[in-house]
Amino acid sequence: MMNTLNRPPARADGNDLDARRWRVYLVAAVITGVSLVLTARLVYLQAIENGHFRTMATDEHWRSTVIPPRRGDIVDSNGIPLATSVTYQSLYASTTQIEDPAHVASVLAPILGERAADLQDTLSKQQLAPVLVKAWLPDDVASKVNQLGIDGLFLQFEPKRVYPQGNLAAQVLGVVGADNNGLSGLELQFNGDIAGKPGGLVADRDTAGDAIALGPREYTAPIDGSTLTLTIDRYVQWVAEHELDAALEKHHAVGGSVVVLDPSSGAVLAMVGRPTFREDDPKLYSAQSVSSFNIPAVNAAYEPGSTFEIISMAAALDTGTVSPQTSFDDTGSLTYFGGTVHDAVSRPPGPETMTQTLLSSSNVGAAWAATHVGAPNFYQYVQAFGIGRSTDIQLPGEVSGILHLPTDPDWYPFDLATNSFGQGVSATPLQMAVAVAAVADGGTLMKPYIVKKVAGPDGTRVYYPTVEGQVMHAETAANLTRMLVAVVDGATMEESPLARVPGYAVAGMAGGAQVPVSGGDSADDTITSFVGYSPAEAPRFVILVRIDQPKDAALGEAMAAPVFGAIAQQLLNYDQVPPTRPVPGTGT
Repeated sequence: MMNTLNRPPARADGNDLDARRWRVYLVAAVITGVSLVLTARLVYLQAIENGHFRTMATDEHWRSTVIPPRRGDIVDSNGIPLATSVTYQSLYASTTQIEDPAHVASVLAPILGERAADLQDTLSKQQLAPVLVKAWLPDDVASKVNQLGIDGLFLQFEPKRVYPQGNLAAQVLGVVGADNNGLSGLELQFNGDIAGKPGGLVADRDTAGDAIALGPREYTAPIDGSTLTLTIDRYVQWVAEHELDAALEKHHAVGGSVVVLDPSSGAVLAMVGRPTFREDDPKLYSAQSVSSFNIPAVNAAYEPGSTFEIISMAAALDTGTVSPQTSFDDTGSLTYFGGTVHDAVSRPPGPETMTQTLLSSSNVGAAWAATHVGAPNFYQYVQAFGIGRSTDIQLPGEVSGILHLPTDPDWYPFDLATNSFGQGVSATPLQMAVAVAAVADGGTLMKPYIVKKVAGPDGTRVYYPTVEGQVMHAETAANLTRMLVAVVDGATMEESPLARVPGYAVAGMAGGAQVPVSGGDSADDTITSFVGYSPAEAPRFVILVRIDQPKDAALGEAMAAPVFGAIAQQLLNYDQVPPTRPVPGTGT
């Protein structure tokens, strides 16, 4: 019989043992990895995202309400409000709480004066954020809505910008957007001062989202905006707007500008631009209205034409190149560096003084004087008068105009001749008014300004008259003033004499130019202007009138000067300025 041997069980070989060991390691690695991910996530949520989740928790238990500040007033030089803010109640809806939008809409429609279908569309919007139903309700309407006691409807106080003087100085004042921030004009330029700073109320809320009356709360008071006091005088602004509007209607012009300055300080007394917009236009933010937000007096440059001869003659007189009586032989044309200048109105050739050059708006005379002054001196004076650079007035979007200098690659020697009578150079109405104001003020160029005081919670900031420089001698300014008085007193019934004001000496000059178009100047579209000051002996104001593209009159006909005369007459009466010369027909 064969014996059976008892053998021990076979041992696992090395490969099997290693496999088991790696499975253990793998499980441990997975556990470790998951632990690290969970730890990292925990650190991320509790440390890095702490603020976010704290805010979510706060929002869940607390109701936060922004309290808008009152936007600061804008007042004229006499403290009369031009723009102010009135607080109304606006109606909002928490649409998630409104169970029957159709019923609520039918109840609200007769109170709000809106179509029930439109209201139902608004109330049917299911969103967490409140929905504006209607802004700025009158007090009686707000009271009726409040008496309804409908869950999901609530009233909130909100400021609305209003303009007590209607559309007066609309472009200068500017426009405020739906977010109560300025979009144009002074509302934009001084938004940081006028807007103020919002406050807030954080209160414990119930499950419906309403603040608990006796619960804890944190209140931060809003800081109201500052008040701007302007240099603009409401009456002067109204007169300028009224007279410009009448002229534009009479001549079927597409637009125009008026600037009224105090030459002794640089203060803007009035600034008018057309076309403009209406502050109460329901389509105020449409593309058509937005295109009128700009202020033409600072945003639109033009070729000033013969009014520029005032600057050219100032340079010629101040350098001693000519005197008012200096005469030259005017043949009707002048050739200079390959180009020829012609007078706009032909007349018999003969001797002509510098005073007669201004009186007849002679292109040839202006070019003769400028070419004798020479380019270096001529452009030095032009720049000193502020042409070619912005005035830095406190308004947005100011342009500098165009002035090519001898150092520029696109300047040609013949430009000196054409620039002398305001062609090939452009300036804004404000720049031209400021330049002529320097003549009126004895040769002192003043920096223009339109805001004289900003008063608010942080204190008061005052703007004072600023001297830019002495651009010519006082004697030169006096001689040039007498020449410009002769222009207005001239016997010929052309543009400038129509600026006369009975009983007062007026110094001034008219100008006109074609509107530049691609490839040259338009044969049909023109810009006519007049700039002057009165009383010439002690000027109280400088007025520039510009009329764009009139449809019923040719270049040089009487349009801008009569507007100057009408405005000047009323301002002299308003300031109670005694007559400086006999008044015709009165014996005084």
